[in-house]
Amino acid sequence: MSEISSCTLIQDNPNRRVEAYLSTFKTYPDVVSVQTLQEMLGICRKNAYQLVQQNKIRSTRVGRNYKIPKLCVVEYLLGQV
Repeated sequence: MSEISSCTLIQDNPNRRVEAYLSTFKTYPDVVSVQTLQEMLGICRKNAYQLVQQNKIRSTRVGRNYKIPKLCVVEYLLGQV
């Protein structure tokens, strides 16, 4: 199963909150790095890596780097509200 397809909350249940987050992050690419994740959430590097490593934000590892679908970041934020 693809990591992107596992972000089904957004795909199955679009609403105003999802649209608001997506419009907030529209300047970011569809797949982001941990450094970009830090900017998006306004958190430190350590916390960004913890979120990814604990699978709180779904990601895929490519070599030594994590690739995080923007939809999964929004899904994480929706789960926090």
